[in-house]
Amino acid sequence: MTRESIMTPFMNASAPKTPPAPADPGLSPRDVRYQEFPSRLQGLDRASVRAFLGRVADGLESLLKERQALHDRLAALEDELQSRREAEDAIRRAVVAAENMSRDLREGARRECESLIEQAQARREAIDREGEARAAELTALHRARLSELEDEFRHRRAELEREHHLLTLERDRAHAERTVYLERAYSERHADLTARLAAARGEYLQFVTQYRALAHAFAELSTRHLPAMDDSALPAGAPLEVHARAVPLPPLPEEHETAREPQVEAQRSP
Repeated sequence: MTRESIMTPFMNASAPKTPPAPADPGLSPRDVRYQEFPSRLQGLDRASVRAFLGRVADGLESLLKERQALHDRLAALEDELQSRREAEDAIRRAVVAAENMSRDLREGARRECESLIEQAQARREAIDREGEARAAELTALHRARLSELEDEFRHRRAELEREHHLLTLERDRAHAERTVYLERAYSERHADLTARLAAARGEYLQFVTQYRALAHAFAELSTRHLPAMDDSALPAGAPLEVHARAVPLPPLPEEHETAREPQVEAQRSP
């Protein structure tokens, strides 16, 4: 908002002249109300005249009051106009001072902005140079660290490969030794079991022979001393060998050894 736009309403307002004080009409409502007229023969109705005069007095009184109120209002408006004129002068002086201050502030702000911009540009250039130097330093450190890690990786990989090769050889050697040991143990166990089986078979044949001879002798004794024994299960006239063979014999040791062979085969596996 410029100074001209602020001062226009005050400059366009015309200074009205102070109205003169209301003149004394020389006739008051009381005079109208109590006015006396001379009476004549065949004159007017006194009550009607009095009523009319009362209405005229009331109207005159209201007009006088309104005129006095307008006069008071006009005086108040003149006082307000005077105060507005004084305020206009103060506003004009304030506007001039504000324009000068605004001009000074704009000039100072412009100089300060130029200074700040120069400082910011210098700071940006310094930061750019520092960032470039830091980036180059970090790049060199990264490359050195990468080369170091690659060398360490190759060295560690060679060590692991050697350890893996040694572990593989050790495992193969242990597996071969275990296999040889198991095969030798199997062979020894097999030979031992074979010898024991042959001895058991010989003992079993000897036992069967003795058992059959005993059964034959027992059958002969039974025939001699127990003639009333029930031999209905055997055919009549059967020889004594049949009675001896009818007695059940224990199983051969071959059945037990055959059942244990899968366990020996399972022990051979590493």
